[in-house]
Amino acid sequence: MLKLRKAGVVLTGITAAALVLTGCTGGGGGGAQTSGGGGEDAVEEANLPGTGWDRAERDGIQDGGTLTIPVDQPTTNFNINHVDSGTVDDNIISGLFYPNFLKFNEDGTWEPNTDYVQSMELTSEDPQVVEIKINPDAVWNDGTPLTVADIAANWQALNGTNEAYQVVSTNVWKDIASVEQGTDDRHAIITFAAKNADWPSIFGALLPASVASTPEAFNTAWATAPTMSAGPFQIAENDVAGQVLTFERNPEWWGEPAKLDSVIFKVVSRAGLAQAFGNAEIDLTNLYGSADNFETAQGRDDAKIERSLGTVYRHVTLNGTGPVLSDVNVRKAFAMSLNREVIAQSRLAPVESPVNTLGNLVYLPGQPGYEDHASDVYGYDVEGAKEMLEEAGWTGEGVREKDGQPLTVRFVIPSDNPASAEVAQQVQAQTAETGFDVKIDTVPTDDFFTEYITQEAKDFDATYFAWQGTAFPVSSVESIYYPVDSGQNYSGITDESLGEDFLAANAELDPEKRIELANEIDKKLINLAGTIPLFFEPYAWAVKDGLVNYGPSQFEYGSVQWQNVGWATE
Repeated sequence: MLKLRKAGVVLTGITAAALVLTGCTGGGGGGAQTSGGGGEDAVEEANLPGTGWDRAERDGIQDGGTLTIPVDQPTTNFNINHVDSGTVDDNIISGLFYPNFLKFNEDGTWEPNTDYVQSMELTSEDPQVVEIKINPDAVWNDGTPLTVADIAANWQALNGTNEAYQVVSTNVWKDIASVEQGTDDRHAIITFAAKNADWPSIFGALLPASVASTPEAFNTAWATAPTMSAGPFQIAENDVAGQVLTFERNPEWWGEPAKLDSVIFKVVSRAGLAQAFGNAEIDLTNLYGSADNFETAQGRDDAKIERSLGTVYRHVTLNGTGPVLSDVNVRKAFAMSLNREVIAQSRLAPVESPVNTLGNLVYLPGQPGYEDHASDVYGYDVEGAKEMLEEAGWTGEGVREKDGQPLTVRFVIPSDNPASAEVAQQVQAQTAETGFDVKIDTVPTDDFFTEYITQEAKDFDATYFAWQGTAFPVSSVESIYYPVDSGQNYSGITDESLGEDFLAANAELDPEKRIELANEIDKKLINLAGTIPLFFEPYAWAVKDGLVNYGPSQFEYGSVQWQNVGWATE
């Protein structure tokens, strides 16, 4: 699953690793803290489409215009495979200039993106061999052809053999034995040492060989701006002080020319989204469960609400390396103290989204294989949580103690995000009933995923953000939970048997058998109690009238055809 900030989809670009997001909503009230569904006016989940945007053929789209999109924070590295990158915003932005060999359909299936490849297929299962024939017209915007050399350089950078490369994930790449040239430099033959059924997932965001070939270039060359593009747009200006990023048409793009003149990404705090959209400073916004955003969107005459199924799931991550939460039973007691349905209701009901808790850390509801394992392990059970704490040696009335130390949990959240604050306050109140003393620590948003919630620092006891699922759920979640020092393993815990488990699941080409293996993995993840799933959320966006081929989407968002995004002809 994708991590919605640091990871998700908005799924564009990288699909082999999870995407991370920070909080859940913008400003505004959180709604009643009651159990149950989203009310009589709630949108029925079963009726939501996989893609909620308006579609149009190219002859129905204006030539020209600008689209302005809000983002949470500036991009810290435009190399989407670098450990400092990988937010949902980063992945949205990457879709404008990275080559993406995949084109996702509404149901999550994929096909080769013929702008980049003539064919891409599994030609042998034992050994596993994939052959790709690159479109001979495909070039980087400096005129350099897109070739096997780019794929080979990405493999060398991302397979985990050279630790100087600061990679966010080695998923799938680590299973490749060789990348060789076939009949010419546009024909790649990729042989796997270990089978991996999610092999297509790595071809969503390839770096040019000049950036991937050395650790120094990989880590720093694109820190402030991408120097090359193989997409319909290229960077025009990165106004760091003004926190505005502007893209213009790529004159070397060989496909259908982009309809829009420019795409602008503007940093807007979650608390400021309603005002920015109401003032027409931005053309769309995810409502993020915010009553204020919802009300403002409904009040704007030239806008509407678009909805789709989603891939985002919200959770609490616990730091298992700290002195208090290193005990798995204390982590489980913390999880059992949470009324996840109440939290979900408060976050989703304000925008009339269907309310459902999440019970699986591999699959999302709606994906084949989804089973609820979390409810059996740590369903809401205050008395059971108290008993578990007693057995772990935490005793006393009020705030529990052990060896003279209080049961204090430091809950770190980003500033400028009312939803994170509201969820933290709910967690604080709920866990107090079983004897936890949750201290909320609000830190600068820009530092949240660079100084606090990192694999190295782990400067928190508990935190709240979101991961974003992908069309390749098994391989994409591996780096969140295994190995213990993976760049996305923020809890700092694992089960060593997961290495073999993921190897077996990734190598299983039979879909039904793979689901069985993946759900055995999920049971172990749930029992680790490092990531406590809360709820998943459908997408609800406010969109300016006339925007076509862009908006809320569960899987199609992973390969937005930016040359076809624009404003409908009147």
